[in-house]
Amino acid sequence: MRFTELAYDTPKDLLFGFAKHPLNYGFDLSVGRGKVIPEVKYLLKPGFEKEKDLLLEEYKKTTMAIMERIVNLGFKEVQLDTEFVEPMVRNVEWGSSVVREQKEILHKYYLEHGVKSALRATVADIRRFERGLRKDDYVQMILESFEYSVDEGADLLSIESRGGQEVFSYSIMRNDLSGILFSIAILASRDVRFLWREIVSLSKDAIPAGDTACALANSAMVLADGLINRRIPHVLSTVVRAMSAVRTLACYEEGARGPGKDCAYENVIIKAITGYPVSMEGKTSAPAHSSLVGNISAAACDLWSNESITVDDFFSGKSVAAMLEILCYDVSIMNTSITLNLNSEFQRVLIESDKYRDPQALILSPDNALRIAGAIVSEKTDYNRAVAAANEAVKIIEENLDKLKCPEAEIRYLSLIKKFFENIPEEERFIDEAVKKYSEKVQSFKPSNYEL
Repeated sequence: MRFTELAYDTPKDLLFGFAKHPLNYGFDLSVGRGKVIPEVKYLLKPGFEKEKDLLLEEYKKTTMAIMERIVNLGFKEVQLDTEFVEPMVRNVEWGSSVVREQKEILHKYYLEHGVKSALRATVADIRRFERGLRKDDYVQMILESFEYSVDEGADLLSIESRGGQEVFSYSIMRNDLSGILFSIAILASRDVRFLWREIVSLSKDAIPAGDTACALANSAMVLADGLINRRIPHVLSTVVRAMSAVRTLACYEEGARGPGKDCAYENVIIKAITGYPVSMEGKTSAPAHSSLVGNISAAACDLWSNESITVDDFFSGKSVAAMLEILCYDVSIMNTSITLNLNSEFQRVLIESDKYRDPQALILSPDNALRIAGAIVSEKTDYNRAVAAANEAVKIIEENLDKLKCPEAEIRYLSLIKKFFENIPEEERFIDEAVKKYSEKVQSFKPSNYEL
């Protein structure tokens, strides 16, 4: 399927806690029906992945710490996101055992304490570009991990797919706009479609939830860094984020149904198009990486999450339990504003607090996200969609330059971006030229990985 129209007519309808197509799953969890749910993410400290028993025991302790904290605080709803490390994919029984043990703990707390919960299984993309992205053993391991996770009770299936990353990494460090466009619009989009046809086909009772442009747009965001340490232009990172919505949208056009994974900051654009619930992160990702979008990213969330935090010991207990507590109180404010019919006002506060901090925040505002979403659905091919998203992002930045107070160097680079996208060739010629160029420039780039 192809999305050809928006799910929402006006920005005021793009609200946190409300999705046009809400979901019910897990142990009586309801998402997008007028309430925001906390979703907590975590990674074990290095070393636990060396032995199955050690790994399994630490995940059990982590899950117990999360559930004990939420009961102790008096909250009643939570979603867990287990991001697989590579050994959990290479040894599929490791990952499936973790899912089984976690679901048993969630069931126990549902029966004994009435905690409504669900588990997202995010399988690691362990594929090697040089070995192949389509038929290699690593591909089979990933698909088996999804299948085993479904069998053990995973409620949601997600992945942070890496298609296009080899060309993107080469290009972003060189400000090579052709390579950036090629990696997102052609390579990543094709790879997402391939993967999600497979994931959806084996999802059974689990919900194929969604992908994220971590390997591309989040890499650009981290490189852009803050207002002082700019390793790449922020306007470039902004345009990359807008274009990345095209590759992430591809998974929904192959059958994913949300809720989108939190580290896809482009999810606000996705929600504007699909109406599916989305998870988001912002200020709560600070232990993993800094960003300039701390509050505004919550404006349209249905789940509020954190970037992965290493499981460690804090004064108050496990680090992951402390992060959950922060999420719960953030969510409590959002849900109370809904109850008091002040959610539109509170959303405005979230938006205005960050909207003009940086171009990267500007395009995540619901009004601007809706504009980019509209540009995307107005086109038919992923290539044309990415170009349209980039052009709309440039327009939005230009219209707000006086409020953004961008340095002169950023304004000059914005002009270069605008000129590039005004003069790109038609798709077939662009692909032919890019395949030839990056086959020579990027050793790990294999056109056959993308059926080129």
